[in-house]
Amino acid sequence: MNEDTTDTGVVTEVNQEYVTVELQRGGGCASCAMRGFCFSKNSPSLFKLKTDLTLEVGDKVELEVSAKGRVLASLLIFLLPVVSMFSGFMVAEIWFTELASILFAFGAMVLSFFIIRLCDKRWGSRLKIGIARKL
Repeated sequence: MNEDTTDTGVVTEVNQEYVTVELQRGGGCASCAMRGFCFSKNSPSLFKLKTDLTLEVGDKVELEVSAKGRVLASLLIFLLPVVSMFSGFMVAEIWFTELASILFAFGAMVLSFFIIRLCDKRWGSRLKIGIARKL
């Protein structure tokens, strides 16, 4: 089984050994209900990548993304808020009324969004994205 998955992108800027690539969302993104969640809806997804390939603005490239990184990011983004909400409710239920426990659970979920944001800022650049080849 292939450990990396591929996406396509277009080179938008070339600076010495670095290039800026705009990710083209695949067919799966168009049918996904969460398509605006992975990337901002109105702005393109740009990646500054180091490469030794000779590329020019407008070239199409195949991007290689670590499958492990995708799975870990998906777990963090989709599982942590749900686990936080249920855990928050169960812990708060011991000491508080049901309404207070529900509010506490939603507070725990909101806190998880801030945790996700901090993780993205701290470790987001470690997601292994590279240019596999020029198309």
